[in-house]
Amino acid sequence: MDDFEDDYKKAIEAGQRNIRATKLLSNWCFHAEFVRSPGRGIIEAQTGLPIGHMGVQCKFSKKNSMLCWLLEDAAYDFYQNNCKGCKERVSVGFPNILMFIEPREKAAEQRKLEREGEARKRKQAQTNRRLERAELRYELSLEETHVLDLLDELDQEDIATDDPRLEQLANLAPETFTRKVIEHLLPAALHEYLPYSNPAARALVRTQLEPDEKLSVAVRLVSSYEESPLAIDVVLSDAEKLSQSDLIKVLHRFVSMALRPPPGLHFGDSEPIRLDAKPINSLFQKKRAEICAEVDALICDADPVKIEFAVKIILATDSDELFSRHARNVLANLMRRRILLPGERRDSSLLYYLRKAASKSLGRSPEETDKIIQSYLADNDDTGKEEAHRTYKSMLKYRYREMVQIGTAQRIAFRRLLWAAVENPENGMGNADQFFKNSCDEFVQLAVENFDELIGAAATLSVKYKQIDAEPILELSDNVFAQMDKSNKRSAIDSLQRALIKWAAAGAKFKGQEGIEEFLGVYRRLPENQTQMRGSMIVHVSELLTGVESLTLVLSDWYRALMDESSLVRARAVQAWENVPYDLVKNFPDLFFEAFSVLLTDPYVIVHRSAVRSLRYGPFPKEKRSLIKTRLWQLVIYYSKKKKEDFVVDCIDVLARHCLSPEEINGKLGQLLSGILLSLEQGALYHAVDRLHYSFKGVPGFAKVALKSIQDEYTRSISIEDCTSAILKAPRNELQNCVDDIKKAFEALRPFRPEGFIEALLYAAALTKAGNFEIASSCFKELMTSIHLEDRNEKWRLEATLVAIAADIEHAIGAGDGETFVELIEKWTSLLSELEKENEEQAKLRDFPPSFFFED
Repeated sequence: MDDFEDDYKKAIEAGQRNIRATKLLSNWCFHAEFVRSPGRGIIEAQTGLPIGHMGVQCKFSKKNSMLCWLLEDAAYDFYQNNCKGCKERVSVGFPNILMFIEPREKAAEQRKLEREGEARKRKQAQTNRRLERAELRYELSLEETHVLDLLDELDQEDIATDDPRLEQLANLAPETFTRKVIEHLLPAALHEYLPYSNPAARALVRTQLEPDEKLSVAVRLVSSYEESPLAIDVVLSDAEKLSQSDLIKVLHRFVSMALRPPPGLHFGDSEPIRLDAKPINSLFQKKRAEICAEVDALICDADPVKIEFAVKIILATDSDELFSRHARNVLANLMRRRILLPGERRDSSLLYYLRKAASKSLGRSPEETDKIIQSYLADNDDTGKEEAHRTYKSMLKYRYREMVQIGTAQRIAFRRLLWAAVENPENGMGNADQFFKNSCDEFVQLAVENFDELIGAAATLSVKYKQIDAEPILELSDNVFAQMDKSNKRSAIDSLQRALIKWAAAGAKFKGQEGIEEFLGVYRRLPENQTQMRGSMIVHVSELLTGVESLTLVLSDWYRALMDESSLVRARAVQAWENVPYDLVKNFPDLFFEAFSVLLTDPYVIVHRSAVRSLRYGPFPKEKRSLIKTRLWQLVIYYSKKKKEDFVVDCIDVLARHCLSPEEINGKLGQLLSGILLSLEQGALYHAVDRLHYSFKGVPGFAKVALKSIQDEYTRSISIEDCTSAILKAPRNELQNCVDDIKKAFEALRPFRPEGFIEALLYAAALTKAGNFEIASSCFKELMTSIHLEDRNEKWRLEATLVAIAADIEHAIGAGDGETFVELIEKWTSLLSELEKENEEQAKLRDFPPSFFFED
């Protein structure tokens, strides 16, 4: 993985610092509590180091710390907000968190003193400027002093840099900007960084300046990233007079106007970025030689900042000359970045622009750029290979609803990616593999042109698949990791092979009858022992179907595959049913459906599981469902004995969807199926609710399945969302039969914690829907008594009390007790008022620690 070593090292260092911080925190205060986000990563599991987002909390504080990657940051935040001056602190030992807090506080105090000193200097300089302007007034006329009056107002630190008043004065009363006023403003506009420097420059560029002065002011405005069309016009009209240093300043601004920033550097602004390449193009036409020389020097420099600027100039000018001249430099820096640019990470802005430049070079000069890429691939560097594949892949991108252009670059890129994927098929996450595994209809023309190569590449993968099985394992035969590695490699090769044949099938379908016959011809010529290849081809046979004529062409081969001697070919043949067009189902002969139904009783697991999967995702005619009903029941009965096997859930799903009427599913048969689901355990129980919570929401007994699953450790380690949905959607009569199960689930939440409050509300809602208001109220009264009387739990306590009173109100309404109802409504109103006050107090607490932006 790119940058994995750096990330691993940083994670280890963070874990070691967190261990030390944890010990120091435990010595700081008896009441300090260490908390962290849930979940553990691979590195933490291997090393045992605490790696993740961590924080600090205390029962005497409503405000917890922000969870931080380093516990030191969270502890510093909590100390600043809560521990300073706390009378409840109980010291445990030494050393404690003051070991890292005191240096931070001293550094913060030093920065504060420096800022105060700088503020005093700015204040003194401001006073000196006011005195200077006061003396200058005696030399000016009344009209000229209007400018000085405005400068007195603008010479404040809180004045916006885009304040328009000085510029408006220059427009409305240009006569006030006499030579003396101009000479007073020029230093501030050209060389100083005063509050009114930019407004002064915007005003001066509109006045009667000397040509050199106007150009200098315009350069200052442009280099300050001011949006001033007039300044840009001045710079472009006098571009020949620009010095080398001014040219560089202007280039930076014009390049930024023509290029989008990297995706990670543009956030928080909902408005689209407006690009304007006209200034840089105009400047390039006038200063072509100077800009080309600057790019030549910058791109050969070792400094990544200079290289990035050179690449940005190339992209912004969009010049064939620059792309042709520097294609080799761009590709060298990109493909050998581990050596040439070792400090650049995968999200680097330099790499972003290098990749864009490489992509544009390939698009402009595909054959020449391809030769350069292949020459750099000779050193067999993995990073270089991935960058090359990324560049080729960029030629095969498209935008929705835009016409795709297939040219030389796309054809070269397709073939390069094809054989790159075949070269290392075990790496299923590479750019080449991912392109073919996410096929696009927009490039089906390339599949037509490269049909033979796609089939040949797929056949090559069959050889590689056999080589994986033939590889000797040096370790013991029962080595789990070695077997797992082999399995992963086989899976990756199989997945890529099927993807390539899917491309070939798409090309054959696009070509019409001739293409379909060509595809089937290849399939028929395959030797019987090539089961992997035959299976990968037959699984895509349904994707060749366009109508009755195409069905006639493929039906005989498909039927023979359903009856094939190889279990793999049979499984893939039945799996092809998933992609059959619905309109063509009625044209299939009865013999085909009989053969299909027989595969539900196939002794090989891979076959009957594939048949069930196809029925889950594919259509099946109603008049033929009698062929599969009995066989599906047999599978349900057989697999129901395996409590942890989730395949029975798929069988029940298919049986209920295709073979049972609404009356049957909501009657005794549905209750029987719910009983089978209720007997499942762990992953099978989780999948029962995950896959059936929508279709089984009214089935008798399914609510009990959801209540059992929501208490299972396996389900809770993943998600209880589907269980929650099933319980809330269950009919009232079902919930009435599950009151004991609901109470048991509620009791399982002990000891009660705030993070389980939403789940507790679920059980209260279920009991209320079942009409058991008293039990719901008693549950929440128990919850309230278990909440510790701590400030941080006040909001939780109020919310729990409101739920309990809501249950009492519903019970009073049902019993017709008017007096009790009025009292409860008064309590409800009072509690709502208290909760609003508590929410207002909570809103005042900062969401970010003081060190999040500035460590004060």
